[in-house]
Amino acid sequence: MKKIPIIVVALALIFASLPLQSATAAKPKYEFTVVNYINKTLVIEFVDGSGDDFDMVIPRFDSKTIELTKGDYQYAYTVCGVNHTGTLTIKGEKQWEILPCGIEPTKMRFNSHFAEELTVNLYGPLEMPDPDDEDFTIELGGNRVEDILSGHYIMTYEAACSTVESDPKTVFSEEIRIAKSGKTQITLHGCEWYDHPARIYAKPVPVKFKIVNHSSFPLILQIVGPQGALLTVNPGVNLYSLIYGTYKYGYFLDGVYHTGNMMVTKNGLGSLVFKPSHIFELPTPGGSEDNGE
Repeated sequence: MKKIPIIVVALALIFASLPLQSATAAKPKYEFTVVNYINKTLVIEFVDGSGDDFDMVIPRFDSKTIELTKGDYQYAYTVCGVNHTGTLTIKGEKQWEILPCGIEPTKMRFNSHFAEELTVNLYGPLEMPDPDDEDFTIELGGNRVEDILSGHYIMTYEAACSTVESDPKTVFSEEIRIAKSGKTQITLHGCEWYDHPARIYAKPVPVKFKIVNHSSFPLILQIVGPQGALLTVNPGVNLYSLIYGTYKYGYFLDGVYHTGNMMVTKNGLGSLVFKPSHIFELPTPGGSEDNGE
């Protein structure tokens, strides 16, 4: 009868020598990345399956990666005045892209009246901090684009409008807007359409136009009007040869995309001035100094 306790103790010692294992195996972890394209710090609130909560903070125009245990997480965040809530399921690596207000994946259609195949370049969306530069091969008739972001773009393409083979191609450039609805259709008119008397004006004469950049770094300026171009505006005063008329322009400064209209007169009078939010100036000789007194 006394042997039973001895056997029990021996078994306990044997089991104690075995590697301890958790009642439940450790769950795997996966990387979760958020890319913040908006001009504002983004805070995402999470609640895990145990009820514990934590925040993920992503600075503006930046990204952040954390490791999350496999499972479901309740989330909440606010973008462009809209509250977003839902469940994030982690069972592998995942990435979110938080796009600027009004920008989201969509589709569109090119309708080409040119018999020749064209290469159409789209630069945009201009609302993004770093717009893409993408080429599309467009044939006569309808051409569907199934994956593109909504927003404003600079569209540029070349077409052989002259009957003389050695003549350079005609460059067409304009700003277009692709709507979120997916119903946007952009028509590329043939050369004959542009040659119609209703669209022929006096021969344009380029004039010198002044653009002043008060920033300490170059800016990229998109202009659409009598001519379309991407201009590199260096710090200080810049002179450009532009065809007179009204232009729409856009540029990024202080993390914000600015748009507006400018008038280039026939005599080149007037100017366009870029001013950053903060201008740091060196102290001038003889100026007063704050000694903290």
